[in-house]
Amino acid sequence: MKSLPLLFLNVACLTGCAIPENDPSFRAEKSPAAAALAGEEPAAGHLHDRVQDANEKNTKRLQEHDWRAVQPAVGPKP
Repeated sequence: MKSLPLLFLNVACLTGCAIPENDPSFRAEKSPAAAALAGEEPAAGHLHDRVQDANEKNTKRLQEHDWRAVQPAVGPKP
């Protein structure tokens, strides 16, 4: 029973980490299979082109020290 207030405190702290509703930069690109499973239309363009665009966007974020950039889990960090 003593852990219940700690649980609510943790939830309250994490609610500030929610994704902003209308910020498109937080939305991940879905693959055609993921879009089909979600009941949505797949994004326009070929998957290869969308992956290449996402990689370029991530590289730009790494160069600008944007916190949303994905760092490799293994290997050298840029």
